[in-house]
Amino acid sequence: MGYKSLSLIQVVFIALCAFSVLDFSVTAANPIDFADGLFFNQFMFTTDGIVGDIFKNHDFWGTMQFWAYCFFVVAICQLFKALGSDK
Repeated sequence: MGYKSLSLIQVVFIALCAFSVLDFSVTAANPIDFADGLFFNQFMFTTDGIVGDIFKNHDFWGTMQFWAYCFFVVAICQLFKALGSDK
């Protein structure tokens, strides 16, 4: 993969992680008005959402695990970019 492709993958995963963190913080800051937050985390991690329903009762799927997976993808892309920078 090229530098641009790896950078675009990083942008997507950083944006997904950022939106999930924002959703989490909105819900935590004002649980009365935003009980469901921005609906991203509800869709991804609760059994009411499609993704959450697939991974229900799975110890390796949750909000913070998702953030960690995003960081791993970004780190791997960064490593590939660094290793391929000799061109």
